[in-house]
Amino acid sequence: MNKIKWVIRNTEIDTLSDSIIRFFKADEEAQKDAFLCAAIAELEELSAKITTAILQDKKLSTLESADGARNDAIRTLGTVLKGYAALPIESKAALALPLKAVYDKYAKSRIIKESYAAKSSLIESMLQDFAAGQLAENIKGLEGVTEAIAAVRSAQDAFADANIELLNATATKGASATSFNKPIVQLINEKIIPYLNAMLLTGNASCTDFAKNTEEEIRRINEAIAKRSFRKS
Repeated sequence: MNKIKWVIRNTEIDTLSDSIIRFFKADEEAQKDAFLCAAIAELEELSAKITTAILQDKKLSTLESADGARNDAIRTLGTVLKGYAALPIESKAALALPLKAVYDKYAKSRIIKESYAAKSSLIESMLQDFAAGQLAENIKGLEGVTEAIAAVRSAQDAFADANIELLNATATKGASATSFNKPIVQLINEKIIPYLNAMLLTGNASCTDFAKNTEEEIRRINEAIAKRSFRKS
């Protein structure tokens, strides 16, 4: 039985460990082996940790995307207001100038460059300023401004939701996914595989099916890694 390639990705080793655990739990004969029971218990603990860590990494990526979306919404609002303020139509420009003044106040605060928390605070403050009663007619009189402000509100709400999900994931997460990758590979390569190979050589029939299923899954993932490496070369 070949060992796992060390360049395996976090998601791949997570999938592989889940598969090995599933094979073991479905094999009553393999479960009679005390050594395998202990090794799989260790694998199960590490597998759970890397799954949680990967989830946290995904939540962080989602948060970054959500922040990018609210930056885009803020820029679009600024573009709309600047466009109206520059129009040679006095009535439209007059309506736009007070709104642009609100936007400019926050643009000068470098709202897009701020940290996540500071940006959220500034966005909420800006939206409150736009919601002031004396600006209602200005917003209503300029087509597209209502929608542009609503887009900022929607993007901010989406970011807040993503941030809550990240905080929830972080609360149950310790180290990074990468920190669990090598320990899992090491456990499988240096403990489980050598033992299964020894059992097959000695004719231990109780481990045969589990070993074959594990070998096939490792072969499949190693082939995927090899193809990926070949494409890069």
